[in-house]
Amino acid sequence: MSATVDLTQPHDSCIRCGRPTPLGVALCERDNPAHIKGPSPTQVHGTILFGVLGGFVVLLLLLRLASAGIGPFPSALNAVATRGDGGLEVVVSVTNNGSRASGASCRVTAAGMPDFRDYVFFTPAIPAGTTQSFTQAVPPLPSGQALPASVTLAVRCN
Repeated sequence: MSATVDLTQPHDSCIRCGRPTPLGVALCERDNPAHIKGPSPTQVHGTILFGVLGGFVVLLLLLRLASAGIGPFPSALNAVATRGDGGLEVVVSVTNNGSRASGASCRVTAAGMPDFRDYVFFTPAIPAGTTQSFTQAVPPLPSGQALPASVTLAVRCN
């Protein structure tokens, strides 16, 4: 590496002090007297990849620790009544088979097949090993019509 750089030609600048350096040279003679080369692109990309993968592993471990002891939540649909506006009143019993208190996310489906129109609700915290019943008001369909009496409802809680 030459200590003098022709400033009329294309050149780089030292990343530490800003002095002119030949093209492709990141540090000047004063800041890199041993002429140590920088890391190769493969080393840089490998380090970044290792950091990203390590971050995902840490996130997965944190998720596993945060969700330990929660659920499963077996559930049953105990009663269904039609309201005057075409909606429904449903009584759902949910059991927390986990080892700590937690709420459940429950989905009421028509004919047992998941659909984007399903009614989803969240229960309050249920103590571990107990069963609680919840009464939920399911709104009528967007068209305002009531569900046909022949439709079988099902509930599933997670």
